[in-house]
Order: sequence, then C-alpha cells, then structure tokens
Amino acid sequence: MPLSYASLAVVIHSSLYHVGSSHQALRPHSRRVSWWGNPIPVGGVSPHMGKQQRSGETREALLESGSRVFATIPFDKARIADVIEPLGVTQGAFYFHFENKHELALEIIRREHAMMVDLSERVLSSAGGGLAGLHEVSTGLAELVRADVTVQAGLRLTSHTPEEFPEFLGASFTMWNDAIGKVLLRAQRAGEVRSDVEIEAASRFVVATFVGVQEISAIATRWADLDERIREVSSLAIRGIATDEGYEAFTASLSPTAAR
Repeated sequence: MPLSYASLAVVIHSSLYHVGSSHQALRPHSRRVSWWGNPIPVGGVSPHMGKQQRSGETREALLESGSRVFATIPFDKARIADVIEPLGVTQGAFYFHFENKHELALEIIRREHAMMVDLSERVLSSAGGGLAGLHEVSTGLAELVRADVTVQAGLRLTSHTPEEFPEFLGASFTMWNDAIGKVLLRAQRAGEVRSDVEIEAASRFVVATFVGVQEISAIATRWADLDERIREVSSLAIRGIATDEGYEAFTASLSPTAAR
C-alpha cells in the first residue's frame, strides 16, 4: 500500500536521526537560539539529547518560528517554507509534528488562549473591588500582547482570519466579556460604577475598545505604544460609566503622568 506524504515524511524524519551525524544532516552550517535564549546545536538537536528530547526541541522551535511568521504574515500568504527556513530543518521534520500549517496555527492559538485564561484568572483573584481592577486587566493584557509573539500570532490569526478558527474567536470574546463583567460588577457594588449602567453592555464595550486599540497599535507601532493608547481611551471610556468617586479612584491607579 503506498504511503501518504505525511506518513512518508514521518519515516524520513525518523530515519534521519539514525544516520551518522544526524544533526548535521538536518542542518549543516548553522545554529539557532531556543525560545529561552540558549543556543541549540545544528538542526535543533544535540548528541547528548535523547530522541524524545530532540523531538520536543524541534516541535517548540517550529511553534516559535510559526508564531513569528503568523504574527507578521497573513495566514493565507504564509508558507511552511517561511516557518522551516529560519530553522534550517526539513519539510519532513515539519510534517513529523504537524499535518499542515492549519494544525500549527491551531496549536499556537491554543497556547495564546491558555495564556489569556491564566491572565484573566490571576487578575480576578488579585484585583481590587473597584475600577482599579480594570486598569490591572488592561495593563496585564498590554504587557502580554507587547512581549509575547505567541499572543501576537494568536490574536492576528483569530481576528484576521476568523473563518479559519471560529471556535477560538468566540471563546476569547466570551471569556473576556465575562472577566471584565465581573470586574465592573465589583466596582458597581463598591459605588464606583453608576447604578444605572448595564454591566453586560459595558463589558462588551470595554472588550471591543481594547480589541480596536490593540489593532491600531499593532499596525502603527507593532504594539510599542499600546500602553499609551490604552490610557487615552480608558480615561474617556471609564468617565462615561463611573461615579465621581470611581473616576478619581481609577485615575489614581494610572501612572502619575496619566493621572494629571
């Protein structure tokens, strides 16, 4: 029975590790740096690593490279070659770990979503009872988006090509609507949000505002000015729903420059 291309790729990739100087067969003349900053020997493997560890290193390298590609290149224009060429690994190595670029993108989105869930849970467990909690959420999100290429890629994939990953787009919005709603409800009970404000509508407004701001920041400065843009829109948005006391508490949670 003839082998499928993906199955053949697995066989070829596996056999490379059993041929003499296998790491040189994968990448003869170059080195790369792992996601934690340490140099990784040729082809992402080391003669001191076991086969399973080498495979894990290669998979992580592909995910990092894929994140960098999807954070900057539209999904429909991105090629598997764009992912593997910076690493110097073969197509066989790619197909050993991922069936296609869609499966790679799905794993990147899963990781981005897990980081977002972790952030929302940490903020909800530590944030105060007032509008200062909203500032903690926006600050944490800004830092995560600006610093983590996996988050950047996940956001771009789900927002620019929602037809490819519809389940994650809805999940992210639902999660953040719920999280922001809980923060706003705490603030309303603390007397910092007006009693006539409908919390669900306000939550959707805050989430939509953040999505728009980070998109503009991504286009204009690759998220370098995201903090500044969030401070600008936050003061305007919160002013519309906060009591006088709540607005004072919120501005006090900002940087001294933003609060003036």
